[in-house]
Amino acid sequence: MIDIILLMFTCGGRTLKDTLQAMRAIDDKIIYELNIATPTQSFRNEVDPRNHCKSLYDQLNNTYEHRGSLIATCLSESKMKLRDIQAEASAKMDDPRIMRRLRTEQSKIRELQNEVTIEEIIRERSFKVFEERCRQFYKPPKPE
Repeated sequence: MIDIILLMFTCGGRTLKDTLQAMRAIDDKIIYELNIATPTQSFRNEVDPRNHCKSLYDQLNNTYEHRGSLIATCLSESKMKLRDIQAEASAKMDDPRIMRRLRTEQSKIRELQNEVTIEEIIRERSFKVFEERCRQFYKPPKPE
């Protein structure tokens, strides 16, 4: 239920960007998190790197799942809205308000498609760093 309410307020422009930025905090702090997860040899007795790496991997996966779902849902909503506006525009091609709504929705779809690309880049970068630092402590399960 909370996810639906969040989506209702999130899919519109600036709010979506703010939400994604907040959800990307873990990626911004990946090096810090990995430094905690994989301490130097002298601190290994105090920290279990395997547990920390597994926990970080699970966090990353959950975050990516939520962000991907949010973007996909907003993209789907925008495409449906665009179809409705296009149907309305076909009947009233000379109405500038409808044409403005049409261009606005098309821009929103392009922005969401850009977010999909950004998401792929962020995931790749974070998992690459994760693999470099945690590979000797934790081996993630193979995707099915």
